[in-house]
Amino acid sequence: MPDELSRSSIGNRTSEIGHMILGITGISGAGKHTAANYFKRKGWAILDADKIAHHLYRPYTNAWKDIVKEFGENILNKDDTINRVKLGKIVFNAASPKDSGIALKKLNKIIHPYIKRRIKNEIHRHFRRGSDIAIVVALWQEAGLEDCCEKILLITADPKLCGRRIHVRDGISPETYQMRIKNQEEPPRPDFTVENNGTIRELNSKLAELSLK
Repeated sequence: MPDELSRSSIGNRTSEIGHMILGITGISGAGKHTAANYFKRKGWAILDADKIAHHLYRPYTNAWKDIVKEFGENILNKDDTINRVKLGKIVFNAASPKDSGIALKKLNKIIHPYIKRRIKNEIHRHFRRGSDIAIVVALWQEAGLEDCCEKILLITADPKLCGRRIHVRDGISPETYQMRIKNQEEPPRPDFTVENNGTIRELNSKLAELSLK
């Protein structure tokens, strides 16, 4: 693999080649993916940690084997795919918040090293193509991706508005939403913070004003 990626080394490297890596984060419903779509239209490569995780959940991958070993074959469908609803009930709807937190930490400990490895491989691939890159991730600190990004963009929004957006998108209950965002911590020192309580056009206007380079 090419030289080890770190935030400082990336900073030097992107200044030399004129491209950068931006981390985009925020709680569920804040608008991370809406922001990412703005950069995608500008020609950026988008690396979505959630989509990568879904890919890693495919039957018989190493990540799949580790998840099934930890949580049991009861989480599988008849075709051996992971039933994400069943797994979600274990992770987010355990008998107590403490049990739920333990289950989520176990899942994150399994999946995040695989996600990070895949993202680093994708970074190298897009660097060779000369692309700016945006990495979209909710569980920022747990994913351990801060060393992969030159700058970090935090998208914020009113939590009640975020909950309504997620209810419309995923149909989850307010209680499940609260359990989900409880474990989504903001990065300690974002380089940019953009509030997204309005329309997509308003968000795009704010993003256009950022001085990223």
